[in-house]
Amino acid sequence: GDVIICYEMNNEPLPRDHGFPLRAIVPGYAAVRNVKWLEKIELSETEAEGAWQRGLNYKTLPPGITDAKGINLDKMPSMTEVSLFSGITKMEQISDGKATPGDRVMIRANGWAWSGGGRNIVRVDITGDEGKTWATAKLKEGADQRFGRAWAWVFWECELECTVSESGNVHLASKAVDLAFNVQPEKSDHSWNVRGLGNNSWYRVNARVA
Repeated sequence: GDVIICYEMNNEPLPRDHGFPLRAIVPGYAAVRNVKWLEKIELSETEAEGAWQRGLNYKTLPPGITDAKGINLDKMPSMTEVSLFSGITKMEQISDGKATPGDRVMIRANGWAWSGGGRNIVRVDITGDEGKTWATAKLKEGADQRFGRAWAWVFWECELECTVSESGNVHLASKAVDLAFNVQPEKSDHSWNVRGLGNNSWYRVNARVA
């Protein structure tokens, strides 16, 4: 319903690296479906031909397969509507004093969250002790998108206590929850991709405070 054909970017002709002269924008779907260098549009009952559309690059493999050779790709669906993701873009210590390993320090973290298919973000949780305790972030820009048509990132901010590790670092992780109450998994052991695509496990980041 909200697919567009793009010919400009930031009020200028679309750069070639981004698909000049035309690019399809298919919100909520994997980037490979946002076709660049568009020449024609054709209605079809089958998936487009090509290594990027039907090949191994955008196939998510089950954990029981350890070698992608010999897989019947025709029986395995490609990535289309994508899953649920979050990221941490900034973190800073806001408590006073020098920290030492084992201390609990206050950290302010900022980041983003997004879910495919237009599903709104309803919550982002942050942990500073490997999931023992969690703090819920404040959703900011993007949190008021239309129901079921949340195409843009949601930005968030959170203040939480974190445990300083023996290395003098704090280890943060984020996980988002969307409107269907999908939750990011802790690890990516449940599935894999030869290029690492589609990995939506907890987003983890370290920062030195001691």
